[in-house]
Order: sequence, then structure tokens, then C-alpha cells
Amino acid sequence: MRVMLLLPLVAFGALAQPAAPAPPTITLEDLARACAKGDLVSCTDYGFNLEAPDPEKAVTVYRAACAKDALPACSNLALMLRDARGAPKNLVEAAKVAKKACDGGNAPGCLHLALVKDAANDFEAASAAYEHACTLKVLPACTNYAINVLKGVGVKKDEKRALTLLEKSCGDSVKKGAAFPSLRACVVLGQLYDQGALVPKNQEAARRLYKLACFGGLEEGCARLGAGPKNANDDGHNH
Repeated sequence: MRVMLLLPLVAFGALAQPAAPAPPTITLEDLARACAKGDLVSCTDYGFNLEAPDPEKAVTVYRAACAKDALPACSNLALMLRDARGAPKNLVEAAKVAKKACDGGNAPGCLHLALVKDAANDFEAASAAYEHACTLKVLPACTNYAINVLKGVGVKKDEKRALTLLEKSCGDSVKKGAAFPSLRACVVLGQLYDQGALVPKNQEAARRLYKLACFGGLEEGCARLGAGPKNANDDGHNH
């Protein structure tokens, strides 16, 4: 066993510290080998890295991992089946694996279940799944649920509640550390200010919201703002 000897610190900083070793590069072959040995995290990563170059194999990998209760693999598989990527479109199987992920505690799986139900035009089930995912702080689900509440799609129309959901989703999304942000909430909220819908018409407020989305990296925010960020280090808060 290798042992690292810790030397006492010197009282002056003239000695350069050795550079930290670069992390090892993990290849697809490494992930494939680890997956074959039963590492389900590696299986999910392997499937994810196969989605673009070999979607059919990605579906195969996800299916096998999902069958062994790798919940992120189930969640990812749901969207591939919804979109007919790597396999024929299958909304029944997509809903089944997304529900398995969601019921097992995988928060993105709850959002994916809602998206699958939307694709199946089951708007009541979609709204219920969006609401559940929102309680798990999956903010894109909060945004979609707010839009459904705003329009009364699959849920009772409640404009005041929709506005509250959008404000919270936008506010939480621009905070540091948001696990599943939704800058689109800021864009939708900005549109309401632009149109004077639910809130007094205020184009300056709309512009601030578009700017938050744009400087956060959302193209739609930049498009509505009319220009991309001029300063890559600017987060858009103080303009």
C-alpha cells in the first residue's frame, strides 16, 4: 500500500506547490466494462453517452439498467421512447418506466412522466405529475404546471396561483445551487408583463426578466431581449 508522508508547512511561500494530477479520462469502453460488471451508475452514464452516436444501443443499455432498478436509466429511457429515438415511439412503455423512476424517488422521472402524459394528450395526468415534480423542486415542472393552471389545461384554471408559481419558479431558478432550474419561467413571466396579462403592463419589468433568462443562458430570453449578453461574466441582475 502506498503511503503519503505529510511534511510540516514552512513559514514562507517561496516553494511552489506541485500541480494536482489531472483526473483520469474515462472512455466509453471503461463505462461499458464497468456496466458489464454490474455498476448501474456506469450503465446510466454509458447509455447517456451513447444517445447521440448510437441511440439504439443507448435504449438497449437503458432498458437493461432500468430492469435492474437504475432509476435514472428508467427516466432517460422514457424520453427516448416518447421521442422515438433508438426505438419505435412507445408511450405506454415510456409512461411505465417514467412512473417507476418517479415512484422510486427520482425527481426528474416525475417530470418525464408528465411529459409523456402530455404527449399522450392525457392532460389531467400530466398536470398531476407536473404538480408532484414541482413539489420535488424540479422547476421546469413548476413552469409547465403554472402554464396549465393559467390556461386551465388538465387542472382548474387559477390565474393568481399560476402567477405565484411562475414568480417562485423564476426566483428559485436564478438562485445559485438550484438543482433543476427553469429560466423559461422568467420568460413566461416577462411575457405576462409585456402583454399586461394578470399584471400591469410593464415593459421594463419584462426586459429585466428576459435579461435574467438570457444571461442565465436561455436563448429564448436573449431573442426576446433583442441581443445576446455583452458580458459573459454578467449574470443580468444589476442592469
